[in-house]
Amino acid sequence: MAEIQQPPKEDGQVTASPAQASTKSADSRKRGPSVHQIYALPAPIRTFPLPAFYPNNPLSFFAVAYAWLRQVFAPPPAEPTAVHQGVWSKKTFSVHVTDEKSMRALWEQGFYGKGSLSRSEPNWLKREQVRRGMQKTHVSEILTVQRREERAQAKWERARLEQESIRQTRLKEAQQAEADSQSKTATLLPSPSPVAFAAPTGPLELLSLPNSAAEASKKPELVSDTVIAVRAAMEAVMIPLPVDIAPPSILETGNGIVDTNVVSTASFVAGSPQVRGQSSGIGVIETPHPPASETSSDSAEDKTLKRQKSVRFSPKVESTTFNLADPPSPHHSLNGKGKRLLNGALNGPGTAEEAKKLSAEESEDVIVNREHLQLMPEEAFFLTFGFGALSVTDPASGKSLTAKEMLTLFRQYSYFPPRTGGPDESDLGPDDGFLVHYAVYHHFRSLGWVPRAGIKFGVDWLLYTRGPVFDHAEFGLIIVPSYSDAWWKDRGKQGPQKTWAWLHSVIRVLSHVIKSLVLVYVDIPPPPKFDAALETGFAEALHLYRVREVMVKRWSSNRNR
Repeated sequence: MAEIQQPPKEDGQVTASPAQASTKSADSRKRGPSVHQIYALPAPIRTFPLPAFYPNNPLSFFAVAYAWLRQVFAPPPAEPTAVHQGVWSKKTFSVHVTDEKSMRALWEQGFYGKGSLSRSEPNWLKREQVRRGMQKTHVSEILTVQRREERAQAKWERARLEQESIRQTRLKEAQQAEADSQSKTATLLPSPSPVAFAAPTGPLELLSLPNSAAEASKKPELVSDTVIAVRAAMEAVMIPLPVDIAPPSILETGNGIVDTNVVSTASFVAGSPQVRGQSSGIGVIETPHPPASETSSDSAEDKTLKRQKSVRFSPKVESTTFNLADPPSPHHSLNGKGKRLLNGALNGPGTAEEAKKLSAEESEDVIVNREHLQLMPEEAFFLTFGFGALSVTDPASGKSLTAKEMLTLFRQYSYFPPRTGGPDESDLGPDDGFLVHYAVYHHFRSLGWVPRAGIKFGVDWLLYTRGPVFDHAEFGLIIVPSYSDAWWKDRGKQGPQKTWAWLHSVIRVLSHVIKSLVLVYVDIPPPPKFDAALETGFAEALHLYRVREVMVKRWSSNRNR
């Protein structure tokens, strides 16, 4: 039954048929929820704000009163409704979360942590299911790898075509030069000469020429055989090469080195070459030696023409000389385990055993999630101190750490080596690395930003407006401790001294990835004042830190004219 096409509307749009509408609805059901629905909560707690009140609209007052009375008589459950569990790791200086629900919740509700087997989002299990064909869904990392492979293959194909065109052009020029030289020789020498040979047009022919007319008269057949062998080699190069092999020219490489893959003409003159070592995967071509009578008279000529050995690696014969003009093969690349990948297959020691393990794992229906979420000390303490949504356990004692114990532990491990000599905190100051970084982290988190680790771009933190799922980071933060208090100045304490070259390099890197550099100055309080406030509570001690932001831009005399 044919579909009835609806007439176009006045604005030029066409109304979809019922079949098309049902297809679109089915596609929307397959896609699942949007990212705005998945990442609707910006924090691991829920808030219940009252509706907005508009003075010019009296009905809005009733909406506010209704919402307020509803929360008074039927209050919502206390937040946080779920407290996630984590374990402190001394090896990685981070907090590990292994529960799958907690991992997804902490990532989707504020982008906390990083997957141990992923770039950022802990989606190793999802990628593994897609790889084994157990699930058909969108995985950003798999698509990124596919795009990179396609881009590398396109670059390789373009470079291969360029090298092939250059090779064909060189061969045509060599053939044309040979034809011109033959025509000139025929014009200058109309009568048959006792020694007739073509003019040299390549490096092999130049090496095969005799040193004098006397030597040429002794072996005229050797010169003619040389020309025939060189012509046969030139015709062999005209055969199309495989896609994944682009060796240099058979006559001459880009830097003028003669290709040793071309077997010397003396071997074809004396007899067919003998190949040994085929079973081991390496073939060595040996040339039969001429009799002793010939070697005594023509030693100089034999040294020029003979090539004793040429090593070839099976199953593919590749050039034994290195040419910088050749593009690298995309199939010869290292994977993450340090083993080579050749045409998509593992190549290296223990390949058969690993293939058996992979096949055994793939045969299982249930995939065990081997990934865990790693929380930085600043993120873990913010979730515990700010929201109460995380409980960290000490693996040695098995007890949950309080906020004060976590603060002491993170301050001790902010030094290298960690200052874990005992319970005495006299060696811990207000300028600890953890305290300074946490003051900045807490400051921007409270303002609605999403700070993430910025070591990839040489900074301390990266600032996202909503999160890495929605957009790229706009700013890169570098923390600079400032000892501006009089207590520090009396003792001659100064902050870290940086050079202009360092600042220029950081700006250069961030401008290349379209990010702005922000220097965050943190005023460090004096130790007596800080210790007194810390006895009251960490919140009072945190109020002593002052954060100042200074944006640095690269000024160009040409662009900012």
